[in-house]
Amino acid sequence: MSDSKKSMSIFVTGGAEDAGLATVRALLKRGHKVIASACDAEGALAIRQVGALPVYPDLSRASEVLSVLKLAKADAVAHVGPQYCGGAPQADVDYSANGEQLMQVTEAIAQAAASHNIKRIVSLSFGYLYETGHGVASEGDHDVHDSDYSPMLAAEAMVKDSGLSGFILRGAYIYGGNSPATNAIADAIKASKRLPAGTRAASWIHEDDLAAAIVTLVEADEGLDGIEIINVADDNPCSPDDFAEAAAAALGLGALPSAGAGPFGMLRQKTFRDKLLEREIVISSSALRERFGWQPRHSSIESGLEACALVWRMRDAVNLDDFYNAYQDKAAEAIESFAYDVALPEAVAEVEAPAAVEAEAAPTAPPPKAAAPPPSDGPTPWNEDDAKREERRRKALERKAKRAVKQARG
Repeated sequence: MSDSKKSMSIFVTGGAEDAGLATVRALLKRGHKVIASACDAEGALAIRQVGALPVYPDLSRASEVLSVLKLAKADAVAHVGPQYCGGAPQADVDYSANGEQLMQVTEAIAQAAASHNIKRIVSLSFGYLYETGHGVASEGDHDVHDSDYSPMLAAEAMVKDSGLSGFILRGAYIYGGNSPATNAIADAIKASKRLPAGTRAASWIHEDDLAAAIVTLVEADEGLDGIEIINVADDNPCSPDDFAEAAAAALGLGALPSAGAGPFGMLRQKTFRDKLLEREIVISSSALRERFGWQPRHSSIESGLEACALVWRMRDAVNLDDFYNAYQDKAAEAIESFAYDVALPEAVAEVEAPAAVEAEAAPTAPPPKAAAPPPSDGPTPWNEDDAKREERRRKALERKAKRAVKQARG
């Protein structure tokens, strides 16, 4: 960050995965203070590992969001939570249910941000909201007229009408190593499952490049009076079929045949995913480049998917569940050993009188054997000391579980 720019406190929604986690990392790298929302302990761990503070608000309640903004003394909001509606179109996403949630959450965040006098908001939206059939879409072009897209457009309207200043960032299809949609496609490819066909051109954006665009707009020096729409996409549009083929190549596998509509495909009602796969959705990001100097690191899906493959290989090489379970077991054992079983240094032997020496030399009766420990539900101990150690370990793990429950309840 340049010396002329001040560090800000920024609240990021959807900060535990995908573009949200990439945004958290990018903001921290720029020297900002970041507080990010998580849905569970695993997501909170991911946020904490990169250096941000995780929180668990109900994002559909403006009062809870406002409490978080006050806690963080937030200057800006990066609303990246809508990322779950913007992944690769082959993934099976319940857009109808997600659309209702998107409206509720966006309304609450806009209200809370306005109440807290947030200086800048960047709210993620979708390039597929443009009307197709007119070539490459730019800011200001007509929006699509279809009821399936109305929740996304309504969410944008809530941000526009909030009285805040900032940007609505309409992104191309989002992909990346932490994207659930991209991971679902990779799993389908590895399992030799057919993916739904999509032959029309579409724009794409890697999660890291989307995060860089969000940071650019959060830090933008332009004085805004209201909300402006900006597009973000890479340089090389391609079809969903081409994307799946490139993903297979990055995994070192052959391309899979796409699944057609089938003989009864015309009889069922089209889903939102069907509509996306049938549309040509190409958007221009020239305004973001020319006005704000943003450039994608991955200008094509081949480069971006190679980066995804590195993430997948690293994840396969390190089984985090096994690592943390083993770590917790070893930590519990070490704590118990330190607390109860530390060997104390032996006292320095004093010079004894001759009578005492003679008494020590006399034969003594062997000590009585220790009584067998009572039966227990746990592993059978070898002796009394092992039984006590096992009981202490069990109690330590119970205390740990209770602490985890208390932390989850807040």
